[in-house]
Order: sequence, then structure tokens, then C-alpha cells
Amino acid sequence: MMRTFLAFLALCALGIQPASAQAGKLIVDEPAFTARSRVDWTGGMLEVEASRQLDPSTAALPRAKADAETDIESRLSGFMTAALSAVIIDSSHTYGDLLGGDPALFSRVSELAGGAQRQALFLSDDFSHLIARYSLPLFGARGIASPLYPSRSEPVRRGLGWVPTRPFTGLLIYAKGMLPVVGANGMAPARPAVFPRIFDESMTLVMEKGMCGPEALAQWGMVGYAASLDDPVVTLRAGALPLRLVARGVFGDNATDIVIPTEGARQLLTLPENRELLREGRIVIVYESLD
Repeated sequence: MMRTFLAFLALCALGIQPASAQAGKLIVDEPAFTARSRVDWTGGMLEVEASRQLDPSTAALPRAKADAETDIESRLSGFMTAALSAVIIDSSHTYGDLLGGDPALFSRVSELAGGAQRQALFLSDDFSHLIARYSLPLFGARGIASPLYPSRSEPVRRGLGWVPTRPFTGLLIYAKGMLPVVGANGMAPARPAVFPRIFDESMTLVMEKGMCGPEALAQWGMVGYAASLDDPVVTLRAGALPLRLVARGVFGDNATDIVIPTEGARQLLTLPENRELLREGRIVIVYESLD
């Protein structure tokens, strides 16, 4: 008991508080090292938690902690690149797929990964490991998606036909639950991605990243991600009077593209002010899971 209490006092002296480990995808698994990553889609962040075992032969806790911290920092760029590689970009690609065939993109992404910000540093509950948490933004000038932004946008295309409609403040798509996979026999949940596409039921393209304004992509990405209709991001991004649609299906190898009712697509595309909302990225998709 006294030993544990003294260790706790040492933690406080180091300015570190015990905390529980963060769940996520395991990206490094070594005898002395583990690292996990997760995408906070709602917050627009890629997060990595690295754990380094303290050297048991080092008697002084501050020295053991400092050595472990130096070791984590020396490998941080590799951890962040591994985490980034697993991020789903679109219906066919993870970031790793893109990096493998583009040395210039890999160099740029490595530079961005080196700018990860440390959010927390603490010892495990049994004082055997030092744990550090880092984050990188998904969007913005230093966001991991920034090398993929198009330099210019194409206009959102007006669909054929006309339906009664009115101006909306945004688009809200409810995509919870298992949905039909277009072009395949089966059902799947919609999965979040950096650049999901939106189709109508005839598989006419309604929206993709090339139609979104570069300024909007840099500010907050193509779409907003929510776990429920009550999520604050719904009003923040899609406004008080969005067009509310229920997804009819998903499409693509990664089940990230959303199929919406054709009637709803026409409501959006008939008026120029509604097409401008799409260009501004005023779209929120409600997912079954944001993991």
C-alpha cells in the first residue's frame, strides 16, 4: 500500500495522472511497444495512443519515464503514418492504398504526420508503461486530407425533371442500420469515409468531392458525421431546416457511398440555392457506428 501511494506521489510530481487506455485499431504490437489508432469522425481528428514499457532495470521513475518518452517520440512519425494508412478515404481506397503508388504523396503525408500534437502523457495504472496520446486533424490546412483536395470544383449538376421543392438549410441523411448493398446481394452498415459519394436510386451521381468547394473542404470536409439525430453537428452544419432523407442503400467496396431517394435528389438539385448548399458541404450523415 505504501509503495503504491509513493508511486502515486511520484506521478503527481511529474505532472502526470493515471488514466484508462483508449480503444482503437491495433497498429503496432511489439514486446515493449503497442500503439492503437482511432478516427474521431465527429471531431475531425485522427488519434493515436502509444504505450512504451518502462525499463525495469532503471531504478528512478523520472529517468525511466524520460527514456520511454524519448523512445516514443523517436517513432512517432511511423506510428502516425501507420494510423493514417488505415483511414478509409472513399468507396475503394484507404489512405494506405494511395500512399503505396505515389512517393510524392507519401512524402507530404509523412511531413503532416510529423506535426502530430501530444494531447496527454501518463503512466499506466500499474506504473509499468508510459502512455502518450497524439492527434492530427482530418481537415484544414494541416489536415491529413489536405493533399487530396481538388484545386478547383466542378458545378453540382442539376438533375433531369422537376419536383415541388423549396430552399433548405442543408441535407441530413439518416443511414443507420443495415442497408442494401447496391450491385451485390447482401446488407451492410454505412461506413464513414473522408470523401463519401452520394447517388440517387438510378445511381446518378449527386455529390462527390470534386463538386465541393475547395474552401469548404479545407474548413470542415465534404460531410459532417453524426451518431444520432440529436447530435449538435446536425444543426451546426445542416441548419434548422435541412432536407431530411433516409438512405436507401450503400455502394462501393467499403460501403461508404450513400444512395438516397431519387425524389429527394431532385428536391436538392432543382434550385440553385440548394445546389450551393451541397457545394458548401452542408451535409450531415447519421451512421450506425462511427468506429
